[in-house]
Amino acid sequence: IRKGEALSIPAWCFHHDPEYFPDPERFDPDRFSDENKHLINPLAYMPFGVGPRNCIGSRFALCELKVLLYQILLHIEVSPSPKTQLPSKLSAESFNLRLQGGHWLTFKSRD
Repeated sequence: IRKGEALSIPAWCFHHDPEYFPDPERFDPDRFSDENKHLINPLAYMPFGVGPRNCIGSRFALCELKVLLYQILLHIEVSPSPKTQLPSKLSAESFNLRLQGGHWLTFKSRD
């Protein structure tokens, strides 16, 4: 790596590596429970970076996200739109995580 070059760590690759997260494609919130979190290599899970230069706002961001998600789901029913391709697959056209064909949602008021 030469001085001044940008370096990107593909955290998504670590988060989906079966060596660190068995059956990584399965939705498993219990993976992060108090009983299981000791099984996670702290350097393999890095949504906000690691080390002395990790994101200073990570706790605030997680708290804000939880409140936002709660408020949305309290008042709105969210479901995949017929335009969403299921099962979903990641697009290889971008460095950013995107679904092939886009991520289309339908919102319906619960009121």
